[in-house]
Amino acid sequence: MEHYRSAFVHRDIEALLDCFAFPVQIVGIVGSSASVFLASKDEWRGSIQNLLNGYERLGVTNAVPLSLDVSEPLRGTAIVTLHWQLQRTDGSQVYDFRAAYTLAWIGGNPRIVAIAHDELPKLRAASEGT
Repeated sequence: MEHYRSAFVHRDIEALLDCFAFPVQIVGIVGSSASVFLASKDEWRGSIQNLLNGYERLGVTNAVPLSLDVSEPLRGTAIVTLHWQLQRTDGSQVYDFRAAYTLAWIGGNPRIVAIAHDELPKLRAASEGT
């Protein structure tokens, strides 16, 4: 997860994509509703690029894990839940969000095969405030 965090901070889209197995399942949580879709590498590349563009507009320079929980329900898998805080260079908070990642060891490396998050409404709200 540190490689994933670092790739976001450095806006390294190829390193980010390397953290995933495709297709990847994306679950977006808005209030009490969820939207679920599968994304190919090209689709996810576009989504990640849009997210990175939003981070740039908001001045995001760091993603700080406020809490982290890891469980290994089955051999070769892990579920990682993170509470992230996005920050500017001066350490001020942009917004925080929660995400749950399902990882599977593929070819000897952990890859994110599913992600559930509540970030998009927070990104929109922060963007409207700028």
